[in-house]
Amino acid sequence: MEEEPIDTEPLLVPDEHVAWDAVEIGAAQQPAITVQQLIQQDPDHVIRFIAQKGVVKLGEFKVKDAVMLKAMGKDDFLVLGHDYRDIDYERVWRNHLSKVSHDKSARTGWSRQVVVEAFVVNIKNAAAPDEKGLVNPLLDRYNSGGCHYSVFGLPAVQAVLQFKWETFAGKMVRFEFVCFLTWLIAFSVFMLVFQDEDISLSLPQLLTYPSGIVTVVCEILALVAMAPFVIIELGSMQAYAGGWLSLWNALDVFTYSLQVAISVMHLGRLYLASGWLSVLVAFQCVLLWFRLNYFSRVFGGSSSFSIIESMQQVVVDIRFYLLYLLLMMWGFACAYCVLFRRDQEHEQFSDVGHSMLTMFTFALGGVDLDVMLGSSNPEASIVLSLLYQFAMGTVLMSLLTGIMAQSMLKATAHEDLKRLLSKAQAVDELESTIPSFIERMMPRSYPPYVHVLRIDPQAMDGDHGDEPESMWHQQAIASGQEGQPLGASSGAASELSVKALMDEVLDLKQQVAQLTDLLHTAVPSMPPSPSSHASRGLSEDME
Repeated sequence: MEEEPIDTEPLLVPDEHVAWDAVEIGAAQQPAITVQQLIQQDPDHVIRFIAQKGVVKLGEFKVKDAVMLKAMGKDDFLVLGHDYRDIDYERVWRNHLSKVSHDKSARTGWSRQVVVEAFVVNIKNAAAPDEKGLVNPLLDRYNSGGCHYSVFGLPAVQAVLQFKWETFAGKMVRFEFVCFLTWLIAFSVFMLVFQDEDISLSLPQLLTYPSGIVTVVCEILALVAMAPFVIIELGSMQAYAGGWLSLWNALDVFTYSLQVAISVMHLGRLYLASGWLSVLVAFQCVLLWFRLNYFSRVFGGSSSFSIIESMQQVVVDIRFYLLYLLLMMWGFACAYCVLFRRDQEHEQFSDVGHSMLTMFTFALGGVDLDVMLGSSNPEASIVLSLLYQFAMGTVLMSLLTGIMAQSMLKATAHEDLKRLLSKAQAVDELESTIPSFIERMMPRSYPPYVHVLRIDPQAMDGDHGDEPESMWHQQAIASGQEGQPLGASSGAASELSVKALMDEVLDLKQQVAQLTDLLHTAVPSMPPSPSSHASRGLSEDME
C-alpha cells in the first residue's frame, strides 16, 4: 500500500517545471469547489488536492514568442482573473496579450511561433480575501506547523499569489516602501540636527531657530509616515490573534513605541537633561536601519535573500554552541578576576563584569600580553592567556565560523520558495487591514477564477549556460565534423579518424618496444622485444 505523504514534508522537487507538467487536462471533468468546501468535506487531503488537482490544463495554442516574452517580462507566467472557469482560452488570451504587449517594450532579437499552455486554478474564489480564499488558510496552517513552506510553490498557490501581487498587493507594498523611506530619512535628518540643539529652550523658543523648525517638521513627518505601518500592525493583531506574537512583530511594536516616546519627550521638552532621549534616539536609529531589510523578503532577484529570516535560522541552529561559548568565557573571566585580585589597578579584571567584557575583547582581538606581564603573577597569567587564546581564538571560534557557514547554507536554500512565503505573508497582512466594504468595491481584485498562461518549456531554446569551449565542442560534435574544414565530406572524415587512430596505436607500440629494448640493455639475459620488428613492419605497411 502506498504511504500517504505528510503535509509537513517538502512537496516540490528541484525541477520547477515538473509540478506544471504533471497538471491534468480538462477542467470540465471536475466540479468546481471552494476552499471552505474543500476543508469541510475532506480536511485530511486538502494539500493533496491543491497539489494534484488545484490547477487543470485547458489546452495549448501557438503565439509569437516576442509577444509572449514582452507580456511576461521577468515573470514565469501570466495570470488573468475571470468570472468563469471554462472559457474560450485562445480568444481571451490573445486579446489580453494584444493589450499587455502594447504597454511594454522589449527587444527579442527575432520572433518565432512557440507553444503556450493555458491553465486555470480549479478552486473557486481562490483569490478571495481572508479565510474565504486560498492564501490565508494555508498561512494559518503553516504558522501552526501543519504544512511545509513548499506548499506556496504549488502551481495553484503561485498563480493566486502572482495575481494578487499584480492587481493590488505589489502596489501597496511599494507604497509601504516609499513611506518607510520617508520615515527613515526624516528621522535621520532629525537625529543629525538634534545633536546641536539647546535642550534648555522651550518649544516656542525652539521654533524661532531654523534648526528647531527642521527637527519639529522631520519629527511630525516621521510620525505621519509611520502611521500606515501602525494600521497594518493593528489589523494583523486582530486577524491573527494569538498567532500574531513573534520576535519580529514585537520588534515592530517596540519601534513604533520608541518613535512615539521620542516625539513626546522632544516636543513636550520632557526629561531632556537626563540623557534618556539620546539613548532612545540611538536605539531607534539602529532599529530603523535594521527594519529596512524587511522589504528584501519580497523584492529582489533570485540571488538575494532575507537577512532577517536567515539570521533567525542561524541563531536557532547555533544557540547551544553559543551558550557553551558564553560558559567558557564566564569560566575564564572568573579565573582572571581571581588571578588579578591583588592587581586592582587593572580595571579590565577589577570585577567579574569587567572580566567578562575583557573576555569578549580578547576573543575577537587577541590577548593583551602587556597587561599579563605587568601583573603580580605573570607566569600564571601568561599560561592562562595562552590556554584561552588557543581554546577560544584557535579552536572554538574557528568551529563557530564553520557551523555558522553550514547553517547559512541551509538558511539560504530554496530562497524562491521562501520569497513566495514572504509574499503570501505580505499579501495576507494587507488584506487583514482592508475593510470589507472596500473589498466589495474591488471586484477585479477578487475574481471567481484565476487563469494562467505560460510558455511550454520544450518549445523554448535549450539552456546554453555551458562554457564557450564546451559549446563550440558540442557544435563540432553535432555537425559530425570536429577537427576538419566545414567543406570536408563524411567519407573523408571517416578516413581521417581511422588514420588518426592507427597513428596512435603505432606510437604506443613503438613506445613499448623502446621500453623493452632499454630493459634488454640493462638485463642482457632478457630477450629483445619482437614488437620492435613488428612495429617497423607496420610502419612500412602504413607508408
